[in-house]
Amino acid sequence: MKLAREFIRLPLSFDAERLAGEVHALPAEAWQSHPTGYKGNSAIPLISVGGEANDVFSGPMAETAWLKQSPYLRQVLASFQVVFGRSRLMGLAGGQEVPQHSDSNYHWFTRVRIHVPVITYPEVMFHCHDKAVHMAAGEAWVFDNWKVHRVVNPTTGFRVHLVADTVGSSIFWAMIEHSLKHAPGELDVQHVSFNPHSSPPLMMEQFNTLDVMHPGEMELLTEDLVADLLASPGPPGSGDLAGQFASAVRAFYQDWKSIWSVYGSSQAGWSLYENRRNRLLAELQAIRQPLVLGSNGLIAQRVMLARVLVACVNKPIPGMNEIQFAT
Repeated sequence: MKLAREFIRLPLSFDAERLAGEVHALPAEAWQSHPTGYKGNSAIPLISVGGEANDVFSGPMAETAWLKQSPYLRQVLASFQVVFGRSRLMGLAGGQEVPQHSDSNYHWFTRVRIHVPVITYPEVMFHCHDKAVHMAAGEAWVFDNWKVHRVVNPTTGFRVHLVADTVGSSIFWAMIEHSLKHAPGELDVQHVSFNPHSSPPLMMEQFNTLDVMHPGEMELLTEDLVADLLASPGPPGSGDLAGQFASAVRAFYQDWKSIWSVYGSSQAGWSLYENRRNRLLAELQAIRQPLVLGSNGLIAQRVMLARVLVACVNKPIPGMNEIQFAT
């Protein structure tokens, strides 16, 4: 999600020693490899689809067995007063890093990622765009994951963060606004201690994707991308291609509205939606050069695929893994 600045510290703090104790109490087999295969990166799922050991974004979320046996982790999550999507403990081995990347798929357009460092070291640095911070144990942070970011652990120790994805709430976004008015060191921080008598309920996503994307949402997702692209200067001659991209995606959501007016999300219209999606995909593949976004350096064609085309209808894209755009 795009934020007003790269890093925002939240006005909450937690007992890092207590959190670390709960992490150490989890068995070694709870840790699983990072879904991208990043070297030295691992995770323990805490909230996942069905409460199982998976990395899926879409589907009803539930607590895993590991979260159920970790009372303070539950209290920390509950203190943010939000609905949670996929949430994990994320580990980064010593001498390793989370490689530079930007998050651009459908999930990330409306979700922000909360970080609560549990086990860390002063040398561990989180980089986002041209800024870098050390997130200290027990603090709470969010960051602009639309911009390119990476994490470097130059130590020999194993770094662990509690990482939770959320769409937020009015209380949460008011907290963000409060934080934006202060430097991180000037926040009036509320400490949330462990309460042995508390077992607060957690709100978890149950509806995070639809069988057919509503045309209003599609227009929002695509116009944000078009605006970003058209604001980018690009190499000589790319302006005409950017205009071609904008015309193609606008015609796409205009046709989507038309189909929606007849079928809505009913399965009777799915083949029409699928055909229109596949037609746009072919049009994007025909654009003869990659269109680079000025905001983060991503390729507009790839963002349109990840943000909209993959999520717009409950029909898989044929040959998804083989899709190529101009390079």
